[in-house]
Amino acid sequence: MKIDVTDVARTFGRQTRAYAEYRIFSSLARFSDVVREAAVSLTPAAKGHTVVCSVLVGFEGGMPVRITARGRHAYDAINRVAHRIGPAVHRHTQVALAS
Repeated sequence: MKIDVTDVARTFGRQTRAYAEYRIFSSLARFSDVVREAAVSLTPAAKGHTVVCSVLVGFEGGMPVRITARGRHAYDAINRVAHRIGPAVHRHTQVALAS
């Protein structure tokens, strides 16, 4: 499984990029049999008061799914999208969620 975090370090720093890679990878690990790749982007919202984290998850032989979350700061947005990944991938693939 490949995790691609694009241009996050340029705007938010290398530590934020590493955190995004870690959180997204750990959220997708249980789906490693069906997930091929994930592209993560992190952008400040237009008014500058929030940050938007978006993850496009690509599957083996299937249509991709986009999960998006808004947070008060970069880490908040990353955490919110990480919590949404499991249910979204489960709905798309029917792979069981770990209990």
